[in-house]
Amino acid sequence: MIKKSVVACLIIILCYVFQTTIFWHLRLANVVPNLMLIYVVSTGYLNGRREAVLVAMGCGLLSDMIYGSVIGLHSLIYIIIGFIAGYGHNIYLKNNFSLPLLLIGICDIVYGFLYYVFEFLFRGKLDIMFYFGKVILPETIYTMLVAIILFKLFSVINRFTHPGSNKEEY
Repeated sequence: MIKKSVVACLIIILCYVFQTTIFWHLRLANVVPNLMLIYVVSTGYLNGRREAVLVAMGCGLLSDMIYGSVIGLHSLIYIIIGFIAGYGHNIYLKNNFSLPLLLIGICDIVYGFLYYVFEFLFRGKLDIMFYFGKVILPETIYTMLVAIILFKLFSVINRFTHPGSNKEEY
């Protein structure tokens, strides 16, 4: 249990650091991939809702503390994403890589939409098509491209932190 918690905390911190440093300099279409979302969705897909929600809480609180305009906004969004992604654990298909990638893409769109609603729509900024075209869609594509590599890495790490898991065949 402690090994899983320590590894999860390290991965959350590494995802945040890479997202805000290395990938900030590797922006495409002026967006960066959401590495913490990839980790939350991967955790949900591989380990279920409970672990995904806990990881989501860690990711959200870190995001809120560092650059959140409202404490709890990112936490709420990541928890919703983790809960949704946890349903993928129930429909897990062995050696099917397209399902987690699709789940990451859908969850990134949900993340972008919820962020738009809470940050912009409530302030009267109603141009969702602009936000979708300039932020949500490019970020989703970039996140899915990076997820191809990171999901496999998280699956390997999951094999060591969850011995005996039936989800270790990636």
